Amino acid sequence: MFKLKVFLVFFLPLALQAQDVLKVSRQAKLTYSKYDDAFFVIDDSAHYYTYSLKKAKWQKHGLHIVLKDSLNFVKFKERFYPLAVGKAHYLFVQDGCGMVYELKGDTMKRIDRSYDQKNQFGSALYTYNGQPYMFGGYGLFEVKNTHTYFEYSAKEWFQVNRHTKLCPQPRSTPYFIQQKKALYILGGVEKHFDSNKLFKDIWKFDHSTTTWELLGELNPEFIYRTRVRGFTQNKDYQIFHSGNKLTIVDILNNKYYSYVSNKYLPMLRLIPDARMHSILVASHATNDGDQAFLEVKKMEELLYGNPIEYYLYKPLSFFKQVPVVTYLWLSVLLNIAFFFLLFYLKRLTKTAWYKPKNPILKRKDFSDIEWQAIALIKQNDELELSALNYLFDEPGLSYETLKKRRESFVKALRIKLALITRRDVDQLLQESKHPLDKRMKIIRWNKELEINEEE
Repeated sequence: MFKLKVFLVFFLPLALQAQDVLKVSRQAKLTYSKYDDAFFVIDDSAHYYTYSLKKAKWQKHGLHIVLKDSLNFVKFKERFYPLAVGKAHYLFVQDGCGMVYELKGDTMKRIDRSYDQKNQFGSALYTYNGQPYMFGGYGLFEVKNTHTYFEYSAKEWFQVNRHTKLCPQPRSTPYFIQQKKALYILGGVEKHFDSNKLFKDIWKFDHSTTTWELLGELNPEFIYRTRVRGFTQNKDYQIFHSGNKLTIVDILNNKYYSYVSNKYLPMLRLIPDARMHSILVASHATNDGDQAFLEVKKMEELLYGNPIEYYLYKPLSFFKQVPVVTYLWLSVLLNIAFFFLLFYLKRLTKTAWYKPKNPILKRKDFSDIEWQAIALIKQNDELELSALNYLFDEPGLSYETLKKRRESFVKALRIKLALITRRDVDQLLQESKHPLDKRMKIIRWNKELEINEEE
């Protein structure tokens, strides 16, 4: 009797603990089923495990798996992710989209009519109304914003029809959070050969209206911790950890909370139930790097210390909501408009000489003799040409020479006036014969011209 008591004291707690902690490889595939309110684990080709939150213990199930296309279980576990689509009903979806295996009861077999598409590696893999969906990813040397779903009745993949042109830019490894009728896409990466572009945006997809909405720009601190954390294709990121930080996202209230503790360092992955009450914690021991230990804990057991509250995203300004393509087109149109403006101004400059200038004559633009002649002609309005002779007369000068000097002077003055006022030479200081004496000439002042006596 004493030996039995000793056995119960020392070995019964270990036996109970063994029931609560499941040891698997780090490559084991995990998920949660809201239909069974249970966690699901598969690690080998002969068994799978479930942890019913109602029974609060691990249960081992036998498995018969039928693999096709020369696919062994190691490759299967690398490339297929489990999703719960019904009560005791799971689908395993290929990482790059295409083949789908179904697990019902103890039998798993391929059910799709597709192929290995290799088109959506690193996509957000989730379910809605019992159907698998994939958004984004990369394949065929480019990132995608492809949104597809697996039609169970047709056993094929189809494109999700959306009712707006607005949608997220192509990206891979986006974090996602799923609500009842909405999917939230947070950030992601756009790969360019040897460089990566990190997206800072957050989008909401409404399944009831099949429309996308850009909500805002993520907190830079949140972007940093998601990139440090890495990415799992079928994980809902309402709760995750990175290093010694635990992150809980309250998507509806635009907040997230950060807990800091070294106790988070051994953790590999956290999977919550539908109510965020119980968490499947996958952790590892430092002396056994290939093994993972699975344990279901209450949420409050994981919260160490006081949390720091952060905003999740900031709404975008109007200018940031305008698509980049729109700015490119505006830039092109503005450049074209600017070119035509320059062309028009150039034409104005070229034709300016031909347009009439303000016809005000200034003293500084003329010599003394030119200004005297201009003032005399304007004062009389009409003047006999011989009245200008005194400006050129010199002792011993013949009349013919005087006449030639006067004519040359008037001609030069007329040209100068034309250059200054930009008028036709023939319209300035016009000459005509005297009505009474045809031998005399009269010079007339152009009434459009004015003299600025002050300068």
